[in-house]
Amino acid sequence: MADLSASMKVLEILEEQQDIPALQRPMRVYLYGEEQELAEIASALKNAGWTHVEPFYSLDRWTIICERLQSATEEAIVEMVKEIEHIIAHSAIDFDGWETQIENKH
Repeated sequence: MADLSASMKVLEILEEQQDIPALQRPMRVYLYGEEQELAEIASALKNAGWTHVEPFYSLDRWTIICERLQSATEEAIVEMVKEIEHIIAHSAIDFDGWETQIENKH
């Protein structure tokens, strides 16, 4: 089961900044691992609506920084984290979290 404590902390920070969670915004997820394992999950990420799913080598490690538009409601974030963890479940890939931008204007 997902440890959502870091995600809940980010949501608290967004709330403190008067973020409007229901607004769509770019969401980025950081994944690190072996090139082959990252390449093997690329199609699953793409099928889940993520873009930029191709692994690349940066700072001495293989990385995917994928992105998609979605809201930052607690429900959406919990679903996103569980989805990513499901995609990488049978690998040694490290899910290093997510980031987004503050959306507080209609």
